[in-house]
Amino acid sequence: MRFPSRLSWFVLFATAGPPLLGCAPSEDRTAETPWSPPVEPAPENQLIFTNEGPLSLGMRELATITVRTEPPTSDEVWFVLLGDSLDATLDRVAAPMDAKGTATVTMRAPNKATTYRLRAWIKDGPSAELPVTVSGDGFATLDVVPQYKGKRVVTEWTVSVLPRSTCEAVAPLLPEGAPADFVNSAPVDAPLLVDKAPVGPTLAVSVRAGHFAWGCATASGLIAGTTHTLKVNVIDKPIVVGKTDLDVTLDFVPAQAPFLSMLDAAGKSLRDRFAPADVEMASVLLDEMAARVSELEEANFAEARAASGWDTITKDHLAAQPMSLRAAIEGFLQKGIAAPPSQLAGRLTALTAVPGYGTFSPSRFGVVPADEAGMPGTHLVKIASEPGDNLSTSGEIFWLPTRYVGGACKSVALEGAPEGATMGDALATIAACDALGQALGSFGACDAACLAGLCQEALTARWDAAQDGSAIEGKIGLLQIFAAAGTTVDDVAVPVSLEGSWLGSVTDGVIVAPLGKAPITGVLPGLGEEMPAEPPPDPAPPSP
Repeated sequence: MRFPSRLSWFVLFATAGPPLLGCAPSEDRTAETPWSPPVEPAPENQLIFTNEGPLSLGMRELATITVRTEPPTSDEVWFVLLGDSLDATLDRVAAPMDAKGTATVTMRAPNKATTYRLRAWIKDGPSAELPVTVSGDGFATLDVVPQYKGKRVVTEWTVSVLPRSTCEAVAPLLPEGAPADFVNSAPVDAPLLVDKAPVGPTLAVSVRAGHFAWGCATASGLIAGTTHTLKVNVIDKPIVVGKTDLDVTLDFVPAQAPFLSMLDAAGKSLRDRFAPADVEMASVLLDEMAARVSELEEANFAEARAASGWDTITKDHLAAQPMSLRAAIEGFLQKGIAAPPSQLAGRLTALTAVPGYGTFSPSRFGVVPADEAGMPGTHLVKIASEPGDNLSTSGEIFWLPTRYVGGACKSVALEGAPEGATMGDALATIAACDALGQALGSFGACDAACLAGLCQEALTARWDAAQDGSAIEGKIGLLQIFAAAGTTVDDVAVPVSLEGSWLGSVTDGVIVAPLGKAPITGVLPGLGEEMPAEPPPDPAPPSP
């Protein structure tokens, strides 16, 4: 198939102009400043407690606590007790750093069990805090055993312990922000231990996996010097359906007979609107060309058409081509709609401001881009979470059958064509618009090349109008979707993939075809492989 040459783009670079601003004679320049390497900023200081926290003490116990700076400095360090420190005391409120960049403070624990924090800071500099737990009855070890029956993949457990609290008090903050004086993590196949859990006060013990599963148990009655086993029931955080944003692909399995009847009807409408069987195509083409000329040239076009016998010339020209325009469209249709589209692809995005709803933005219907198939860019759909990490969605997708079959024809017509080629290029090649322009000659200021361009414009305009047949006839297609899929989630329970099935129906506004149960899959945007164009099936052999 031959395509007309396309216009090239040219870029003109200006090489002359006024002198650049700021250029001055060399004798007026000030002396240049010699280059010197940039000064690297000094690293920021850090203030660090050398004691591992939390610090566990008995009542009235004395503890010497050391802080240091990195890198070492000679600053003065200030100290203060925060929280329920009761009658705990410090031997000083400020201490100088020694030559190694360390400072110490002595703290006496209060005479009651409690938890609080020791804060150290340097004026206009860094700060640090050390949790302190005071127990009057000693300490025990907690062996925390998560009880999880969910399906999400857990690689590590994290335990948080808050003395003098209960699960009822901390539950509203779980799993994202559980307060704790003791925090420890361990791989899923290793013991999850809390050393030096204070004996006496109740303990709110929360366990989480990432931020997608959590549980809590209240511990009490610990015995000093022993290990206490605590089972914690862990449940999944519900999937955050309101943040769903996935590229989805739905396999398309319609009932063959009624769906192919839809495509046949749409194809007949497209073909008859573009090249009617009972109208001379030469006259149709010249009428379309005449509609493309300016008002000033209309009379010149009509005069040349009549005087030079353009209708006869055009009729003979089209008859001399290897294939008529109508026959070419019939061939494209036969191959393009021999089988239904195998997939519908698009993007499913929840509406955060409207719970329970989302949008589906179709991108491709078989080999046809969604916009070329007459599908609006966005459709409102329902979207909801279901028990067991499942997600459901339902909605209606609009399409125009003649737009779809036109896109299928285009995919056939442009097989092997240069990138950027259009359906207008293909039609102009079939009609040999270049040769027609030469045969017609000229009119007014329009020469043979101008006439060839009018020929292609006319064919393109007629093709576009023919594709709107469904809309003109009021045959608005509708595709109903009812889908249910299992999901996998990220650390905060937002869906990152889905896999399930869907069914529904498809109609062209007259015929209805049921859609069989078929797979639906989804991945995060950008992670799916680019779907190759589906090659159209070979046309069926003609009947004898």
